[in-house]
Amino acid sequence: MNYETSVVYLEQIPKVVVETGVDYPTLIGFVVTVVIFGLGTWLSVRTSNNNARQQAEDLLKTIAHQENSTNKTISSQESVAEKNSLKASRQAWINDLRDTCSCFVSEAFNVQRLNIYWDSAQSNYSYKLKAEPQLAHQMHIDWVNAHIQAMKEVARLKSKIELLLNPDEVDSKELLKAVDEAAIECDRSGGSAKKPCQHVVEWCQHILKQEWEKAKAGK
Repeated sequence: MNYETSVVYLEQIPKVVVETGVDYPTLIGFVVTVVIFGLGTWLSVRTSNNNARQQAEDLLKTIAHQENSTNKTISSQESVAEKNSLKASRQAWINDLRDTCSCFVSEAFNVQRLNIYWDSAQSNYSYKLKAEPQLAHQMHIDWVNAHIQAMKEVARLKSKIELLLNPDEVDSKELLKAVDEAAIECDRSGGSAKKPCQHVVEWCQHILKQEWEKAKAGK
């Protein structure tokens, strides 16, 4: 096997040049790029923060507006409910006073009727007391029980009317005066409850009319 040998001759050692200078244009371009990038990032963050703050403020305003609107609605509904409740309460009072006065007048006339009946039955009672004492005694007991029950009802209704009225009001005083007179006259021998009962009706109507006008006006 044959080997060939080659020899290279260098007349001069190569020079190695190392560039240690600064490429200012490139460096400046890089710095500008970094600055622009940083500025753009800062502006983006600032814009985002401003938008977020504005959205938060808008949200708070919206919530406050909704809360204010809700409060107004609730207040309005409460006011309407209160007026309706007051109106219903006054209407119930009107109905109660009207019915009570009506029952009182009816019961006062019932007492008067019982007294008239007993006065007219005296001759028959005296006869039966001699001829049929037991029957006469039962007749008297029946009348007494009916009379007591009627007077108890008159007293109950009279007390209820007093409780329903305001004793400090002039109209109420007049109605109470008529009620007192009717309660006395209906059980008085020879008395007549017609006039005082008529006064009871008139004053009751007067008071009910005033209260009804207040109820319609929502007062």
